[in-house]
Amino acid sequence: MNFTPASSASLIAFGIVNLAIIYMFLTGIHYSSRRLLENPLKATLKSAALLLVWLGIVYFVVGSGILEQHILPGIPLFIGSIVLVSSWFAFSRKGTQMSLAIPIAFLVGFHVFRLPLELILDLWVEQGTIPATMTWTGRNFDVATGVIALIIAPLTGRYRGLAWTFNIGGFLLLLNVIWVAMMSSPVSFGWGVQPPLQIAFHLPYAFIGPVCVGGAFAGHIILTRALLYH
Repeated sequence: MNFTPASSASLIAFGIVNLAIIYMFLTGIHYSSRRLLENPLKATLKSAALLLVWLGIVYFVVGSGILEQHILPGIPLFIGSIVLVSSWFAFSRKGTQMSLAIPIAFLVGFHVFRLPLELILDLWVEQGTIPATMTWTGRNFDVATGVIALIIAPLTGRYRGLAWTFNIGGFLLLLNVIWVAMMSSPVSFGWGVQPPLQIAFHLPYAFIGPVCVGGAFAGHIILTRALLYH
């Protein structure tokens, strides 16, 4: 299948968004460990090592071409692994510590990254890298999550109902993104859009799954746990 690469500028922006997510993740580990009187450096380094292993596995699988050679069950397994790993982290000891120690406003504000990410996806649509279904001109409305997080984050520590509404709405929009991505990919049961969504077959685009989607998925679970605890 033909694939149209994105511009260098948009890929740099994409890399910055990914690095920002990883930085916020590791900062959250460090902060929560310190608040709960654990060794923050040790916890951060251990989490960074595990993250590096996970991203290394993704790099190897995508780089090997196995997903493109075996679209089924490759794409569903790729998406499923992202959901499982991010859920495992959110319910792990570190995820629990983050939900206990990090303020609600910061957990909501974390999702602001979805605004620049959606702007990048819109650029990729214009450049012919991904189909229009993957942005607000099609069936992906996740940009609203980033915009709303930017506006309401400072208020959510005081107004828990606002935080709950954001969390539920943002999670539903994220599930929609996952569904749209699946149906826009070249799976046999998909929508048959042109160009088909092929970023799972190419680096560095494929990191949108484990870093961006996985980060948002874990973020919603941790926020839910925090709202239940506080």
